[in-house]
Amino acid sequence: QDQLPQVISGERILWTMAAKAFTAPIRWGICGVGSISNDFCLALNHNKSKIQACAARDLSRAEAFAKDFSIAKAYGSYKEMAEDEEVDVVYVGTVHPAHYELASLFMKAGKAVLCEKPLAMNEAQVTGLIDLAKEKDVFFMEGMWTRTFPVARKIREILDSGRLGAPHAVTSDFGFVGPENKDDWLWKPETGGGALMGIGCYNVAWASFALGTEMPEVKAVGKVNDSGVDTRASIGLSYPTGVASLTYGLDANYPEETRIMCEKGFVAVEQWAHTPTKAKVVVCETRTDQKTEILEEALPKFDEKACGGRKVVYPNSEGFVYQAQEVEDCLLKGLKESPVFPLQESLTNCKIMDEVRRQLGVVYEADRQAGCTAM
Repeated sequence: QDQLPQVISGERILWTMAAKAFTAPIRWGICGVGSISNDFCLALNHNKSKIQACAARDLSRAEAFAKDFSIAKAYGSYKEMAEDEEVDVVYVGTVHPAHYELASLFMKAGKAVLCEKPLAMNEAQVTGLIDLAKEKDVFFMEGMWTRTFPVARKIREILDSGRLGAPHAVTSDFGFVGPENKDDWLWKPETGGGALMGIGCYNVAWASFALGTEMPEVKAVGKVNDSGVDTRASIGLSYPTGVASLTYGLDANYPEETRIMCEKGFVAVEQWAHTPTKAKVVVCETRTDQKTEILEEALPKFDEKACGGRKVVYPNSEGFVYQAQEVEDCLLKGLKESPVFPLQESLTNCKIMDEVRRQLGVVYEADRQAGCTAM
């Protein structure tokens, strides 16, 4: 197949190749029918996207989900949906430890894949998935939906324009009081629980957004609970171009704000920064002479009577519309990864998270299987 020109976003050079030509409408398959898939499908419905199939391990749950979302086919196994030739792209919305197996299943079947964050449990798995995507010549993206929000795109344009000069520092926090139920997935290592994998990954992604995809030095301190997952931590990252201070936790309420400090000003992303709808851009002529610009974009409003009256489960999930549009746009253009969150960035951020977990002492079963004995 012919090599397409490389797509360049800032300093990010993406892998793209001419391959299977997609035409509208893009046909979605939904892997998993839990809360996050509920929210994503509400966004697909709002976007008037075509949901061709859904799959769960329990056929009755898949059928109930399909009824509410008017999905043509419901499967009681993921393998059956992988074999469906009428599915173009699969959204993997299962628990974290299942991402590697399921993303592999669908890519081996020639499907494009949008996999929820975190992409997989460790560097070995993420590397394997990226290699498989290239081998099978399919589109692959981690669901770091923050990047697809209009406010995040505007910030990217401003940073790339040089108006603020080079960014040299990032501060980012994210946290809330986790569920009282200790059987919730967030508290269980077997379901990939812990604050880093659940929410701290967003803070890491803000650091790489501003400071690049080169592996930084990592220092982390925090608390691990009796079940073996992290409940809070503070991370220091030192990149060649700057530093980042990241704080996250599941035992306190955080303002959830992000700031990017540059040579000629700064950007302040207001609450809730992982789903950014408002930011302040400050250009500093001098230390006291400052000019402020407000970036703001309201979330879409869903039809409350659609999809069996289903509602979003997670705050600001209306923003999934932007992620769906990004994936469909990439597929129609023949891209194999998204310019807003390239696979190299997914890999570097996974390596950062691996090192944070190593320093905190958080070990998952996937680490043991990969022989990550240092963790």
